[in-house]
Amino acid sequence: MKNKKFALTLWLTIAALLIASCGNLVPQEEPTDVPEPIEDFVPLVSATGVVVPDQYSTLSFTTPGVVEEVLVEEGDLVASDQILLQLKGKEDLQASITAAEYELTLAQTALDELYENNAIERVSALNDAADAYEALRQAEYNAYYFDVPSNQEDFDMFEGAVAMRENLAQAREEYEPYKGTSSEFTYIDCDDVDVMKQFPALCGSTDRYDVEDQLEDAEADFKTAVDRIANETNIALAEEKLRKALDKFDTLAQGPDPEDVAAAESRLANAEASLSAAQAMYDDLQLSAPFDGTISEVYVNKSEWISAGQPAILIADLEHLQIETTDLSEIDVSRIEVDDTAIVTFDALPEITSTGTVKHISPKAASGSGVNYTVVIELQEIPEKLRWGMTAFVDIEVE
Repeated sequence: MKNKKFALTLWLTIAALLIASCGNLVPQEEPTDVPEPIEDFVPLVSATGVVVPDQYSTLSFTTPGVVEEVLVEEGDLVASDQILLQLKGKEDLQASITAAEYELTLAQTALDELYENNAIERVSALNDAADAYEALRQAEYNAYYFDVPSNQEDFDMFEGAVAMRENLAQAREEYEPYKGTSSEFTYIDCDDVDVMKQFPALCGSTDRYDVEDQLEDAEADFKTAVDRIANETNIALAEEKLRKALDKFDTLAQGPDPEDVAAAESRLANAEASLSAAQAMYDDLQLSAPFDGTISEVYVNKSEWISAGQPAILIADLEHLQIETTDLSEIDVSRIEVDDTAIVTFDALPEITSTGTVKHISPKAASGSGVNYTVVIELQEIPEKLRWGMTAFVDIEVE
């Protein structure tokens, strides 16, 4: 109670003193402080990361075998497609490749010859057609200018030939008695008994020269009838030959026989497949660099057995290092965008600060404890002493 009274008295005394002092003071204008400008604040998302190559790969064989040669060492710079390891067995496969290449050449030649022979046959068929056309033109010319004798005008060519054949047979029969007689006899005295005995056939009403002329005329008429048929036959033969030559040309113009082409193409495809298989088996005995890079690790030795899929070499592009975050939370990753600026420092290189850009944001959380997302930072410049696997600290500027 006493303390309360004392405190009240003290406060009253202080108040009185303040009032008295204020009464003696002249009012003055209070100065206004000018606030200092505040610099722009840039919010950051911080995370830990690790230095990794832009691309790297663990190489392995697709077939088992014994290592024949190890052609590189750790730290070697290699070019894309450069052979790094060689398994045994390449000699046998090289022989298979040579045999497959020879068969491929034969198959391709056979297919080419089909088309080359087709071209030659087309030219031959065209020549045959030209010859047939010329023969037809000549046959038609001969038929057009052929004079049919008056004694055959009333017959068609076959009836005329039959009639002329009959006339010829009759003329030969009439001439038969006079065969072997001398043509010098123009007159024979048939009153002479001896002459009658020697030339009984001449002692009649028919003159020897008449039957001979008759035979010659009959032979000429028959030949004319045959020529008449020959002209018409030649026309028909030439027309048929021309038709066949043109049909053959039309067929050849469509290309070689489809069945022959199919067989040749099948042979060629089989040869190509055999060569590809042999080449693939040969390639499986070699391990090549998939890109320009540095040999980071070699896991095998010469004469060592290696299984399919067993790691053999680790290759990386150490000329292009980047940062991958390892502990970026799901809350922070939602604030980051591609192309955001990042400030990167390194535990092993405390004196170096690098600038980078967000290159990629993983769409899925990384495996492991917690929900973390991997963000890839592309550095504008690669510090000289930066190494794969070093720890990095990343501050990403966000909105």
